[in-house]
Amino acid sequence: MKSRVIAGLLLVVWGTGCITTAGKNLESISPTPPSEKQTVEQTVGDFEFTLEGGKMVTSNKAGRLLNDEILKRWKKQGYIADFTYVPDAAFTGNAAYNLTLSGSQYGESSLAAQFFSGLTLFLIPYTVNTRYDIQYTLENVKTGQRYSASVADSYRTIVQLLLFVAAPFSGSGVSETFDRMGDHLYEQLRTQGAFESPVVVGSDLPGTVGR
Repeated sequence: MKSRVIAGLLLVVWGTGCITTAGKNLESISPTPPSEKQTVEQTVGDFEFTLEGGKMVTSNKAGRLLNDEILKRWKKQGYIADFTYVPDAAFTGNAAYNLTLSGSQYGESSLAAQFFSGLTLFLIPYTVNTRYDIQYTLENVKTGQRYSASVADSYRTIVQLLLFVAAPFSGSGVSETFDRMGDHLYEQLRTQGAFESPVVVGSDLPGTVGR
């Protein structure tokens, strides 16, 4: 009997899914990649993560996850060559640019809705609205010139039993939000002059990046 109850609960958990929809604060854009891709070292600065109902990860961890989502898109789109995380702004000087994330991430949800959803084994859905207000500070390692960019956007998550059937589309909203934030951050930095000219690190030869 006990094993059947446990199996039933596991089926409920496995059968519970979610679907996300993107916010509408940012429009889709198509930035132009630079003529020469550069390397980036990135860190998390003054970043605050808040989730109603308690924190599942620390603010620093949330910031690292956010940077990974944005910068892997930069790499895929050909905006940068590669990126590396360094803790506590301990930049090594081995990359062309140093990038620091600051700002906030806030997850808004009704605790009562979560409670009653749990009581009904997630037959009643609940939602989480995740909002971002973030800033990037970028420094050219060779020249010391600084650039800044900021964006604000969000996505909505609906959690309910049997939404697992929408799994192929469940992440489309959050992915679209990260795509837009990444493109707008890059474009703001590019229009200020970042990434446009070759950056030399550890060498006086133009067009090379030291390792």
